[in-house]
Amino acid sequence: MPDKISIPVECKLSSAEQSRSMDSNTINEFGIDGFTLMELAASSAAEQIKKLQGTGKSGLFICGKGNNAGDALAAARYLINDTRHNATFFFVLGDDDLSPDAGTNLSLLHKLKNFGADIEFIKDLQDLDEQEFDYVIDGIFGTGLNSDLRGNLPNIVQRINSFSKPVYSMDIPSGLHADTGQILGSCIKADYTFTFGSNKIGLHWKDSRKYTGEVVFCNLPFPSTYREWDAVLINQKLVNSIPVIERTARHKYDGGVVHIMAGSEGLTGAAMMAAKSAWKQGAGAVFLYAPKALLPTYESTLPNIIKIGVGNDSDTIFKKKHAEIIKRNIHNKQGVLLAGPGIGRSSDTGACLVSVLKEQEGPTILDADALSFWENIESSDIPMAQKRKWLLTPHIGEATNYLGAEFKNDYERFKWAQNFSNQSKVSLLIKGNPTFVSLRDGNNFITGYDTFIFSRAGFGDVLSGALAANISISQNVELATVSSLYSAYRRSQEFGESESFGPEHLL
Repeated sequence: MPDKISIPVECKLSSAEQSRSMDSNTINEFGIDGFTLMELAASSAAEQIKKLQGTGKSGLFICGKGNNAGDALAAARYLINDTRHNATFFFVLGDDDLSPDAGTNLSLLHKLKNFGADIEFIKDLQDLDEQEFDYVIDGIFGTGLNSDLRGNLPNIVQRINSFSKPVYSMDIPSGLHADTGQILGSCIKADYTFTFGSNKIGLHWKDSRKYTGEVVFCNLPFPSTYREWDAVLINQKLVNSIPVIERTARHKYDGGVVHIMAGSEGLTGAAMMAAKSAWKQGAGAVFLYAPKALLPTYESTLPNIIKIGVGNDSDTIFKKKHAEIIKRNIHNKQGVLLAGPGIGRSSDTGACLVSVLKEQEGPTILDADALSFWENIESSDIPMAQKRKWLLTPHIGEATNYLGAEFKNDYERFKWAQNFSNQSKVSLLIKGNPTFVSLRDGNNFITGYDTFIFSRAGFGDVLSGALAANISISQNVELATVSSLYSAYRRSQEFGESESFGPEHLL
């Protein structure tokens, strides 16, 4: 996947297959052996646990048979040696036939026990008194799990989840599918997940958050040439690594020009929100095209916006004959076109939009009602070179109703967005919790924060206006998309949870 903007390694979200490939190539081609990688992962996790728990504590380590168990066993050794912890171990499937590196770590723990370390091995969890330990380490299964837990394993998971002590999962909560986030019968509910080497994409779906707790990335020395990822996590770490969008221009039409086709009778609020947002975001000039009957509504509320009436004084919707004045003005003052907020779904409006799109050679954002005309737009003779500059911004309902989307969960929604972008040759931002972005010839993005607060009316209009301004100023869709999405979240955090946060607070 291309790395067009500077992306911190912890923001690169990988599939289980990609994670295994990076690990395997680092071991077999680059020459860092698996035991060394396990040591690095375990020491990093142990350091985090030390910060959270302090010294002289007791840990319960629940282990499987593979390298996930090896991570837990090695972490225990660091905690015993360096932090004066004592440790109790339970192997859910017995301690024979462990993976080679896990077996080595178990033998090292036996040596520490012989040296006098406070280490105990138990055969059952049911009679264990949780007052005997301060925390639990989940080292049962890693990213290789792809079928439901069987036998007594669901009961063991249920028992662990019943404990009141903090639970720390090694790499991924046992029972969570590393790609889809699906719960495989039963799943550990972690307070923290220490993910090693690569940040797993399945940790970041909405439903996964109930099981992952806080995800802490523990880096491993995978060479950059082996790094692979499916998506990029939008968070403060990513935003800190990218340039700030700032307009530098000689006059108002020198960069930062936004053209907005929005609003119709009864839906003027959407146009106002989008226009105010584009202006607030720093656009040099914002043109709002409006059926003439609506102009009085805008005149008193949008003093900074250049308003261009189309049609006659009785027109309340866009009509095909209005397209010429819009096309002419865009041609004279080239910039980003935003079409859709509150535009209505009249067939005449759709014909006007298609006519404008045929001659719009610059970046274009299709939002809200504009998406209802997608079938007509797609079947028109608009050159593919122009469509490559488009960004579609549906919410989930619009994606389903207008774009033919079908999905049952976040993973399927993410995959649908990728496929739609590839097949239609456009970029796509699909709102939801989380929000996904699939950029044509670019990265895929996932918001790494709760976007539920933005699910109310008006926020989508504000976002579309911010996107239009930022794309026009930066000429970089990746940078503009990340900045627009995260700036709204950052503003919501500054506003405070105790107050009623609305789209007007972003303007």
